[in-house]
Amino acid sequence: MSRDRGSETEFEQTLVDRLKLLGYRHQLGTEIERPLDEVVFREVLRTELARRYADLPPRTLDETVARIARPEGVDPLHRNLHFHRVITRGIEVSFERKVGKRTHVEHRHVHPIDFKNPANNDFRVINQLPITGRNPRRPDVILYVNGLPLVVMELKNPYDEKPTVKHAYNQIQHYTVDIPQLFDFNAVCVISDGNETLHGVHTATMDWYAAWKSIDGLMI
Repeated sequence: MSRDRGSETEFEQTLVDRLKLLGYRHQLGTEIERPLDEVVFREVLRTELARRYADLPPRTLDETVARIARPEGVDPLHRNLHFHRVITRGIEVSFERKVGKRTHVEHRHVHPIDFKNPANNDFRVINQLPITGRNPRRPDVILYVNGLPLVVMELKNPYDEKPTVKHAYNQIQHYTVDIPQLFDFNAVCVISDGNETLHGVHTATMDWYAAWKSIDGLMI
């Protein structure tokens, strides 16, 4: 490769820089301390919930975070379906509050993501996050909203002689086997070789991945 040609790392950094311009906070995955098999940033999620639901007791906050971070289901597909319902519909939580000498139960409907006010959320772009599962992996880029890993982006070097987006797709399929816990929370996957960019769900075959388009509907 000639010295004036780029690399996959530069492609990744360019993507990170563009997302930072959109308001995402960037963190390098290898510098984030956490259990390596955990893909949810629980402290971030708890902080956001505490900010928006300030009246929830600490114990209720902890229980709510635990419920969101552990979707119900016998396999990743069912857990992903349950998680989708959680982020789109929210969950009911209850707690006891003492008023004078009497204790009564209060109920709150909690939404992990504030869809009505998009700016009222925590957006992060994380690259090279180590994840331990059946085999250790480091996805190129993961987009987090309020500590939840919603988007997985896999990139291939656009400067290779024969770059192909199919290689990025194949990598996503390896992730579904090696680090399936990531896909309990996944909303969409993006694959790109710099020349072609496609998006789809992690269970889809390559035929169902669609071209990435601009806001006006034209292909980029």
